Amino acid sequence: MKTVKRVFAGAVFAAFSLFVSCYEPVTRQSYRVNLPAPPDSWLETLGEAHWLVEWNGADGTERSAQAVPGGTACYAGVMQEWTTPVIAWPHWPDKGIKPGTMMPAGALFPLDVSGGSINLSWSGGADAVFYRELAALAGEKRLPHNFNWARFRKLFSDGDLPESVLQDPWLADWKTIAAKTVSSSFDRRRITARKSPSFSFTVPSDGPWIGTSPFMREQRWQAGAVVTVKARDSVDIYFSPSGILYCSPGASIWRIYPPRSDTFP
Repeated sequence: MKTVKRVFAGAVFAAFSLFVSCYEPVTRQSYRVNLPAPPDSWLETLGEAHWLVEWNGADGTERSAQAVPGGTACYAGVMQEWTTPVIAWPHWPDKGIKPGTMMPAGALFPLDVSGGSINLSWSGGADAVFYRELAALAGEKRLPHNFNWARFRKLFSDGDLPESVLQDPWLADWKTIAAKTVSSSFDRRRITARKSPSFSFTVPSDGPWIGTSPFMREQRWQAGAVVTVKARDSVDIYFSPSGILYCSPGASIWRIYPPRSDTFP
């Protein structure tokens, strides 16, 4: 999840093109890209997000556009041959929080089209990332545009998955699930939460505290408290209004946000 630059298999997108502009519609078949509202806890802790919107063009290479708070709406012109993902990474340049740190929002075209809009959602972010993982591994077989995405989503709407994954899809290891799907076939029983150890650390600053998943509950940890959490990744990241905590079993690093003069585009 740390790497956000991917290249899809060219065969997947041979007849597909998508253009995004954060200024105005540029094609006759254009759709407004509606970004979801960040969780209230994110707004309270970090403020309004910038967005890196990503897609893949007809040649299979990744393209991107930036959307800034209060900026002009993004539009996408889409050829409709394939189901294909649109993905948006929230980031906070003034705090040094880069795209790919937080879990993304996403959509699948045309499943998430309503009228003249492509509606991105936080749950759609997991769909889009799973699509990307399939595309990165598929080659000429089990191409993600042939995957039954409507049936896949029904697993969530019908509650036919473990409760932990229903509450937070980012607890599942989508990269491993994609690899097993490509090598054999899709099996919903693989969609489970990672088995993770618990570990403790000392809280360096007053909360609220949030994690990288928009589905994770905020925590009101106070400075000096010792808390115990379950690991979500090899290095977990937590954010407070004053800084970022990187932690794993046995180690933690605390970084205060840079002053405004140290911001980067």
